[in-house]
Amino acid sequence: MKITPTSLTISQLFSSSNEQFFIPAYQRRYSWERKQIEELYNDINFLKNDDTHFLGSIVCLTSNHTVGINTLELVDGQQRITSLSIFLKAIQDRFIEFNEDTVVTKINPLLHCEGIDRKAKNKVLLGDLDNPDYEKLMSLKNINQIKNQNMINAYTYIKEWLDELDLDKLYELYFKFINHSVVVRLDVGEAKDAYKLFETINNRGLSLCPTDIIKNFLLGHASTISKQVLIDVQENWKELIVNLDGINTDNFFRQLMSSKLNKKITFTYLIDEFKKYYLGVVSEAKELPEYKIYNEITINSEDSIKDELEETESEQNNISKENITTVSIVDFSEHLKNISLIYKNILNRQFEDSTVNKHLFNLQRIKSFPSYIFLLDMFQRDNIQKNNIIEILKTLEIFMLRRHICEYRTGELDDIFSKLVKINTDNIVHEVKQNLKKDLPSDDEFESKFSLANFKGNENRAKYILEIFEYKNIEHQGEYTLNTGADLHLEHIIPKTIDTKKSKKEFGDWIKYLGDNSIEKHKTYVNRIGNFTLLGQKLNIVASNNPFADKLIEYKKSNISLTTDIAKNFTSFKFIDVEERSIYMGKEAIDLWNII
Repeated sequence: MKITPTSLTISQLFSSSNEQFFIPAYQRRYSWERKQIEELYNDINFLKNDDTHFLGSIVCLTSNHTVGINTLELVDGQQRITSLSIFLKAIQDRFIEFNEDTVVTKINPLLHCEGIDRKAKNKVLLGDLDNPDYEKLMSLKNINQIKNQNMINAYTYIKEWLDELDLDKLYELYFKFINHSVVVRLDVGEAKDAYKLFETINNRGLSLCPTDIIKNFLLGHASTISKQVLIDVQENWKELIVNLDGINTDNFFRQLMSSKLNKKITFTYLIDEFKKYYLGVVSEAKELPEYKIYNEITINSEDSIKDELEETESEQNNISKENITTVSIVDFSEHLKNISLIYKNILNRQFEDSTVNKHLFNLQRIKSFPSYIFLLDMFQRDNIQKNNIIEILKTLEIFMLRRHICEYRTGELDDIFSKLVKINTDNIVHEVKQNLKKDLPSDDEFESKFSLANFKGNENRAKYILEIFEYKNIEHQGEYTLNTGADLHLEHIIPKTIDTKKSKKEFGDWIKYLGDNSIEKHKTYVNRIGNFTLLGQKLNIVASNNPFADKLIEYKKSNISLTTDIAKNFTSFKFIDVEERSIYMGKEAIDLWNII
């Protein structure tokens, strides 16, 4: 491995007029937040004039120099380089405000490069998702259209801090930034060496997210096979990153591995488990040094990734699937890409069927994230009828709601759902129900906990519950769906706040209305299910000295039967009514959320 290390100041790093740092599309999006940006700013701002600040290293995959722009592909350091260029842009804009044209002109070549066509281009070229935003930021045009908030936030934070500096302080910070801040640039000529260097650097105690390590492991292996294999795997990885835009990719890989290995995988062991799995199913993995370490690990030959990927290959080659034990690295990366699309559809509720999406929304409101371990597998299976998928989703709603209401340990759920992956597609609905019943709270426990449950912080869960009650009330036949968005509110019958001047002005004197010890009792009862109903946004509640009476006027106008029932059945509403209504709803809940 030939490595050319060079220690460079920021001025030197960005000084070459025909070099451009290229961040390929398979890298993750720009993700630095205020903490990282503030640390960078403070490290430079508080730097003593005779001191130097080390900003770390970057790894560049270089090509032969040409007469045009020479592209340096960043294998490591893309977040840092992007942040440094944004920092430099913010400094330049502050100098513009001071009408310091000389220094503004000096900064221009650090932010731009040009080739033989003499057209200025940004010194940093980002991937497909981020580059349009980056170009808007660098030109300060249409910045309100920037989609990656981390990028515009980084610029805004720095600019706000710079705005507090007078001209002398700004010059001082600028000088320290370009002359006393140092980066070690490691240039490598071959892809396989670049990925190896990345792994070596980041295995020495520096904090990297699992996705970055998995990406480097996969691309590093691909680079040792052939240029075309590397291109194919990079393209699949790029599409995976696009599919998971805005989604926590570390969560995706952790849940995927839990699904594949049928056991709970923690972030601590995610990388190790991924490598074991990879070495067991990828045919070219036998050439990796790690294979000797993991060669005693047994991988189930019937694993679903093999089943799925080998089916087409078996048909094409007229050989039996049982004779194939591994898949190619390209097929493996393509499978990851395909599963990432399923994961996106689950989290963003983007399947073609609206009923499926509605039940996925219910699961999100209940807070059923661990169930995605099983759903990742289920949505990959063929020949599951739509009505069975919907029945399974309803069963998961029941299971998760009962456990949450009864405050069962959430730490058990990863194990429960990873083991559920093992069930056969044949008679899948029955198998799902029978397996989940083993860990389902009893009717008696659910009923008693339901009436006492505190929904503070879980308002979406309460809203979901009330919607199910509403469908029962109207003997719902699937003719319409309640508008679960901003137009339909979760209404506290007894208001959330009763003891402030503002609340008394808006809602009336509820303290007096509710009677003795009302402030203490309010904490106990205000977030119970019996104190909730649903109300349309347009039904504004006007309070007076008799607040509940004014609420009833608005409740009578509602189209929600739960709400009109309150107007019909209650002339007053106090803590005893919350308690009795909660108990009644608890009895009803047994049948509404019951796995049969």
